[in-house]
Amino acid sequence: MRRNAANKKDKVVMSKMKIKIDGERLWNREQEIGEYGRDPRGGISRFAWTPSYREAAVLLMKWMEEAGLKVRVDAVGNIYGRYEGQEPLPPVLTGSHLDTVPMGGKFDGLAGIMTALEALTAMKEHGYQPRRPIEMIAFINEEASQFLGGHFGSKAICGMLPADYARTSADRNTGKTMRDAMLEYDMGLEPDHFEKALIKKEDYFAFIELHIEQGKYLLKKGIPVAVVDDIAGIHQFYITFYGESAHAGGMAMEDRHDALAAAAQTACEVERLALTSGSPTRGTVGYMEVEPNEHNIVASRVTFSVDFREAEDEIWKRLYQDVIAYAEKQCETRGLTFETKVTISTPPCHCHPELKKLIAQSARENQIPYMHMVSYPAHDAMQMGRLYPMAMIFLRSSNGGVSHCPDEYTTREDLAAGAQILCDTLYQLSQMDGNF
Repeated sequence: MRRNAANKKDKVVMSKMKIKIDGERLWNREQEIGEYGRDPRGGISRFAWTPSYREAAVLLMKWMEEAGLKVRVDAVGNIYGRYEGQEPLPPVLTGSHLDTVPMGGKFDGLAGIMTALEALTAMKEHGYQPRRPIEMIAFINEEASQFLGGHFGSKAICGMLPADYARTSADRNTGKTMRDAMLEYDMGLEPDHFEKALIKKEDYFAFIELHIEQGKYLLKKGIPVAVVDDIAGIHQFYITFYGESAHAGGMAMEDRHDALAAAAQTACEVERLALTSGSPTRGTVGYMEVEPNEHNIVASRVTFSVDFREAEDEIWKRLYQDVIAYAEKQCETRGLTFETKVTISTPPCHCHPELKKLIAQSARENQIPYMHMVSYPAHDAMQMGRLYPMAMIFLRSSNGGVSHCPDEYTTREDLAAGAQILCDTLYQLSQMDGNF
């Protein structure tokens, strides 16, 4: 990462500027906008393209405009705010998602948006004009609470969705198409023209996402912040075993074609593979559907889910291959057949080493303790990392580390610490030229 000699004198002056974020303003805004989508059952249910989401989006855009940002909404509903630079260079991009899971909390996704806004607001107040523009983004429908798929906003802008996606995707509760939901949102979206939301490799310089950890690793270590090294890849799929129904008393054990016994053993194999991979792999079987699902009938069909999460590329590939080989062996042994349906197959994504160094440097300069870790939850940063140098900042999840629930919590001190690190990192990136 080289610097422009012609602007060396200016950069020396700028490098001495200390931009201090306003932690109280950040906290108050996080709490205020976080209330949109308040669910009478508890927590926050703020789903993409709904009235409560629109209300939150309008408030966010108001704050962005007050900070002097040039605000726009793209064809699918992602919100951008641009802080102009002195030169026409590709901007640094930062942000996270604005939607929540059903009965979720106030910090998942939103923390990354509000810290980005606070960083840019503080820069404006300090009279800092970056050399390179800085943009913030609020991704839409990351959680896919109604329209399944996940990371919709980032996938849409990275060209990872088919052109007819809005017509073929339907709300899992109401059956309403995504196209209709986007038109009813009434913000000038164009569900038939996803291509208008596309971004290209040359459009941005780098991407940084701040997010809460959503676990208790940092909490147990007593450390407020982490520099994320990798985002684990996900293999998520369903296996269906087909056997033969039979009387639980009449059919001898050696004559059975028991689909549930095969599924149970394969579920245990998923756990074994995760525990013995040589890496902190996550392996989960969280769903099972059994037919005929009666206490005195041997099961004829069982469908169950498998979710593997792994940061090492070769291990990630091997886990899927190994469990499929095990399923084949179960079929040979028990006289069954099986099929698989893959729902997610996203390889691991690795954070850029130079961006990680900048984040760590910012933490040290602010005397904020930090550590390195892997993200096992997926994030929009995974998709952005396919196009741009990417990095993530994790904040400690307090209250037992729980997330995706009303009890989700990150302290105001940790939120402010993360915002300061983000601000300083964006500051450094905004002075750079060249490429990584």
